[in-house]
Amino acid sequence: MSEPLAESEPRTTIRLLDGFVLEHGPTPLHVIPGARRLLALLAVRQAPVSRAVVAAMLWPEATARRAAACLRSTLWRLAQPGAPLVEPTEDALRLGAAVDVDFHRACRLAATAAEAGTPDPGAVALLKADLLPGWSDQWLAAEQDWWHEARLRALEALSTRFRSAGDRHRAHQAALAAVQSDPLRESAHRTLVELHLDDGNPAQAVRQYRSYRSRLRAELGLEPSPEIHRLVGPLLGGRA
Repeated sequence: MSEPLAESEPRTTIRLLDGFVLEHGPTPLHVIPGARRLLALLAVRQAPVSRAVVAAMLWPEATARRAAACLRSTLWRLAQPGAPLVEPTEDALRLGAAVDVDFHRACRLAATAAEAGTPDPGAVALLKADLLPGWSDQWLAAEQDWWHEARLRALEALSTRFRSAGDRHRAHQAALAAVQSDPLRESAHRTLVELHLDDGNPAQAVRQYRSYRSRLRAELGLEPSPEIHRLVGPLLGGRA
Protein backbone atom coordinates (compact mmCIF):
# COMPACT_ATOMS: atom_id res chain seq x y z
CA MET A 1 0.00 0.00 0.00
CA SER A 2 1.45 3.32 -1.05
CA GLU A 3 2.10 6.00 1.53
CA PRO A 4 0.10 9.26 1.34
CA LEU A 5 1.85 12.12 -0.39
CA ALA A 6 3.40 14.64 1.96
CA GLU A 7 1.96 18.11 1.89
CA SER A 8 4.11 20.55 -0.05
CA GLU A 9 6.03 23.12 1.96
CA PRO A 10 4.56 26.64 1.97
CA ARG A 11 6.35 28.99 -0.42
CA THR A 12 8.20 32.07 0.79
CA THR A 13 7.21 35.14 -1.21
CA ILE A 14 8.52 38.69 -1.37
CA ARG A 15 6.14 41.27 -2.74
CA LEU A 16 7.69 44.49 -4.01
CA LEU A 17 4.76 45.85 -6.01
CA ASP A 18 2.59 48.35 -4.13
CA GLY A 19 4.80 47.94 -1.05
CA PHE A 20 7.08 45.42 0.66
CA VAL A 21 5.59 42.24 2.12
CA LEU A 22 7.35 39.02 3.14
CA GLU A 23 5.11 35.97 3.39
CA HIS A 24 5.60 32.32 4.25
CA GLY A 25 2.60 30.67 2.70
CA PRO A 26 -0.36 32.89 3.60
CA THR A 27 1.33 34.27 6.72
CA PRO A 28 2.97 37.73 6.59
CA LEU A 29 6.32 37.86 8.40
CA HIS A 30 7.67 40.83 10.33
CA VAL A 31 10.98 42.13 9.01
CA ILE A 32 13.08 44.90 10.56
CA PRO A 33 13.79 47.86 8.23
CA GLY A 34 17.44 46.94 7.57
CA ALA A 35 16.56 43.38 6.61
CA ARG A 36 13.65 44.59 4.50
CA ARG A 37 15.96 46.83 2.50
CA LEU A 38 18.50 44.04 2.03
CA LEU A 39 15.88 41.61 0.75
CA ALA A 40 14.41 44.27 -1.53
CA LEU A 41 17.83 45.11 -2.99
CA LEU A 42 18.65 41.49 -3.77
CA ALA A 43 15.17 40.87 -5.16
CA VAL A 44 15.32 43.89 -7.46
CA ARG A 45 18.83 43.12 -8.75
CA GLN A 46 17.95 39.48 -9.57
CA ALA A 47 21.67 38.57 -9.55
CA PRO A 48 24.46 38.16 -6.97
CA VAL A 49 25.73 41.45 -5.55
CA SER A 50 29.09 41.74 -3.79
CA ARG A 51 28.98 42.22 -0.03
CA ALA A 52 30.95 45.45 -0.27
CA VAL A 53 28.50 46.90 -2.80
CA VAL A 54 25.48 45.83 -0.73
CA ALA A 55 26.91 47.41 2.42
CA ALA A 56 27.76 50.66 0.63
CA MET A 57 24.34 50.91 -1.02
CA LEU A 58 22.31 50.18 2.10
CA TRP A 59 24.37 52.24 4.54
CA PRO A 60 25.82 55.04 2.36
CA GLU A 61 26.45 57.40 5.30
CA ALA A 62 28.49 54.88 7.29
CA THR A 63 32.17 54.05 7.00
CA ALA A 64 33.03 50.89 5.08
CA ARG A 65 33.81 49.09 8.35
CA ARG A 66 30.58 50.18 10.00
CA ALA A 67 28.52 49.32 6.92
CA ALA A 68 30.06 45.84 6.80
CA ALA A 69 29.19 45.33 10.47
CA CYS A 70 25.59 46.42 9.82
CA LEU A 71 25.37 43.94 6.96
CA ARG A 72 26.66 41.08 9.12
CA SER A 73 24.13 41.92 11.81
CA THR A 74 21.29 42.04 9.28
CA LEU A 75 22.29 38.69 7.78
CA TRP A 76 22.35 37.14 11.25
CA ARG A 77 18.81 38.37 11.87
CA LEU A 78 17.65 36.84 8.58
CA ALA A 79 19.22 33.44 9.25
CA GLN A 80 16.60 30.70 9.44
CA PRO A 81 16.46 26.90 9.18
CA GLY A 82 15.39 25.33 5.93
CA ALA A 83 15.31 27.38 2.74
CA PRO A 84 17.45 30.51 3.32
CA LEU A 85 16.21 33.97 2.42
CA VAL A 86 19.72 35.04 1.44
CA GLU A 87 22.42 32.79 -0.02
CA PRO A 88 26.13 33.66 -0.02
CA THR A 89 28.09 33.00 -3.21
CA GLU A 90 31.84 33.51 -2.80
CA ASP A 91 32.10 37.19 -1.79
CA ALA A 92 28.58 38.03 -2.93
CA LEU A 93 24.98 37.66 -1.81
CA ARG A 94 21.87 36.64 -3.68
CA LEU A 95 18.26 36.01 -2.86
CA GLY A 96 17.41 32.46 -1.85
CA ALA A 97 16.59 30.31 -4.85
CA ALA A 98 13.32 29.12 -3.27
CA VAL A 99 11.97 32.65 -2.71
CA ASP A 100 9.27 33.83 -5.10
CA VAL A 101 9.17 37.51 -6.06
CA ASP A 102 6.13 39.18 -7.64
CA PHE A 103 8.36 41.74 -9.38
CA HIS A 104 10.17 38.98 -11.27
CA ARG A 105 6.90 37.68 -12.70
CA ALA A 106 5.83 41.21 -13.58
CA CYS A 107 9.11 41.80 -15.42
CA ARG A 108 8.56 38.64 -17.45
CA LEU A 109 5.04 39.77 -18.33
CA ALA A 110 6.32 43.19 -19.37
CA ALA A 111 8.99 41.63 -21.56
CA THR A 112 6.44 39.48 -23.41
CA ALA A 113 3.54 41.96 -23.49
CA ALA A 114 3.81 42.58 -27.23
CA GLU A 115 4.21 38.92 -28.23
CA ALA A 116 1.56 37.10 -30.19
CA GLY A 117 -0.94 34.85 -28.46
CA THR A 118 -3.58 35.19 -25.79
CA PRO A 119 -2.44 37.59 -23.04
CA ASP A 120 -2.33 36.51 -19.39
CA PRO A 121 -5.62 37.73 -17.83
CA GLY A 122 -3.79 38.53 -14.59
CA ALA A 123 -1.15 40.66 -16.24
CA VAL A 124 -2.91 44.00 -15.78
CA ALA A 125 -3.14 43.62 -12.00
CA LEU A 126 0.64 43.18 -11.73
CA LEU A 127 1.64 45.76 -14.33
CA LYS A 128 -0.43 48.57 -12.87
CA ALA A 129 1.50 48.45 -9.57
CA ASP A 130 4.47 50.67 -8.69
CA LEU A 131 7.77 49.27 -7.45
CA LEU A 132 8.11 49.93 -3.70
CA PRO A 133 6.16 53.21 -3.70
CA GLY A 134 7.25 55.61 -0.97
CA TRP A 135 10.80 54.27 -0.83
CA SER A 136 13.37 56.97 -1.59
CA ASP A 137 16.59 54.93 -1.38
CA GLN A 138 19.15 56.18 -3.88
CA TRP A 139 19.92 52.68 -5.20
CA LEU A 140 16.24 52.18 -6.04
CA ALA A 141 15.46 55.39 -7.96
CA ALA A 142 16.73 54.21 -11.36
CA GLU A 143 14.92 50.88 -10.99
CA GLN A 144 11.65 52.64 -10.15
CA ASP A 145 11.98 54.91 -13.19
CA TRP A 146 12.75 51.98 -15.45
CA TRP A 147 9.80 49.95 -14.14
CA HIS A 148 7.41 52.89 -14.49
CA GLU A 149 8.17 53.24 -18.20
CA ALA A 150 8.39 49.48 -18.84
CA ARG A 151 5.01 48.75 -17.30
CA LEU A 152 3.29 51.62 -19.13
CA ARG A 153 4.54 50.35 -22.47
CA ALA A 154 3.48 46.83 -21.51
CA LEU A 155 -0.01 47.95 -20.49
CA GLU A 156 -0.49 49.69 -23.83
CA ALA A 157 0.76 46.61 -25.69
CA LEU A 158 -1.58 44.39 -23.66
CA SER A 159 -4.51 46.68 -24.42
CA THR A 160 -3.80 46.28 -28.13
CA ARG A 161 -3.55 42.49 -27.80
CA PHE A 162 -6.77 42.20 -25.79
CA ARG A 163 -8.48 44.41 -28.34
CA SER A 164 -7.28 42.21 -31.20
CA ALA A 165 -8.50 39.13 -29.32
CA GLY A 166 -11.94 40.67 -28.93
CA ASP A 167 -11.62 41.12 -25.16
CA ARG A 168 -12.69 44.77 -24.98
CA HIS A 169 -13.20 44.69 -21.22
CA ARG A 170 -9.56 43.85 -20.48
CA ALA A 171 -8.41 46.14 -23.30
CA HIS A 172 -10.13 49.02 -21.47
CA GLN A 173 -8.69 47.86 -18.14
CA ALA A 174 -5.13 47.88 -19.46
CA ALA A 175 -5.41 51.27 -21.16
CA LEU A 176 -7.13 52.81 -18.14
CA ALA A 177 -4.40 51.46 -15.83
CA ALA A 178 -1.80 53.21 -18.02
CA VAL A 179 -3.73 56.49 -17.88
CA GLN A 180 -4.15 56.28 -14.12
CA SER A 181 -0.43 55.63 -13.71
CA ASP A 182 0.56 58.55 -15.95
CA PRO A 183 -2.34 60.98 -16.59
CA LEU A 184 -0.29 62.97 -19.12
CA ARG A 185 0.65 59.99 -21.30
CA GLU A 186 -1.06 60.72 -24.61
CA SER A 187 -0.58 57.29 -26.18
CA ALA A 188 -2.63 55.75 -23.37
CA HIS A 189 -5.39 58.36 -23.72
CA ARG A 190 -5.39 57.81 -27.48
CA THR A 191 -5.88 54.09 -26.95
CA LEU A 192 -8.86 54.76 -24.70
CA VAL A 193 -10.37 57.15 -27.25
CA GLU A 194 -10.03 54.49 -29.96
CA LEU A 195 -11.65 51.88 -27.71
CA HIS A 196 -14.59 54.17 -26.96
CA LEU A 197 -15.05 54.80 -30.69
CA ASP A 198 -14.87 51.07 -31.44
CA ASP A 199 -17.54 50.46 -28.80
CA GLY A 200 -19.83 53.05 -30.40
CA ASN A 201 -19.46 55.55 -27.54
CA PRO A 202 -18.51 58.83 -29.26
CA ALA A 203 -19.56 60.97 -26.30
CA GLN A 204 -17.22 59.04 -24.00
CA ALA A 205 -14.43 59.38 -26.56
CA VAL A 206 -14.88 63.15 -26.62
CA ARG A 207 -14.98 63.33 -22.81
CA GLN A 208 -11.75 61.33 -22.63
CA TYR A 209 -10.09 63.69 -25.10
CA ARG A 210 -11.30 66.85 -23.38
CA SER A 211 -10.23 65.60 -19.96
CA TYR A 212 -6.74 64.91 -21.27
CA ARG A 213 -6.54 68.23 -23.12
CA SER A 214 -7.59 70.22 -20.05
CA ARG A 215 -5.04 68.53 -17.83
CA LEU A 216 -2.26 68.87 -20.39
CA ARG A 217 -2.97 72.59 -20.77
CA ALA A 218 -3.22 73.18 -17.01
CA GLU A 219 -0.07 71.29 -16.01
CA LEU A 220 2.28 71.80 -18.96
CA GLY A 221 0.72 74.53 -21.11
CA LEU A 222 0.76 72.17 -24.10
CA GLU A 223 -1.77 71.05 -26.70
CA PRO A 224 -2.56 67.44 -27.66
CA SER A 225 -0.91 66.06 -30.78
CA PRO A 226 -2.50 66.04 -34.25
CA GLU A 227 -2.90 62.23 -33.98
CA ILE A 228 -5.42 62.43 -31.17
CA HIS A 229 -7.03 65.51 -32.75
CA ARG A 230 -7.79 63.47 -35.86
CA LEU A 231 -9.66 60.85 -33.84
CA VAL A 232 -12.17 63.27 -32.34
CA GLY A 233 -12.17 66.01 -34.97
CA PRO A 234 -15.02 64.46 -37.02
CA LEU A 235 -17.17 64.33 -33.87
CA LEU A 236 -16.68 68.04 -33.30
CA GLY A 237 -17.23 69.19 -36.86
CA GLY A 238 -13.48 69.21 -37.50
CA ARG A 239 -12.83 71.43 -34.45
CA ALA A 240 -10.92 69.51 -31.82
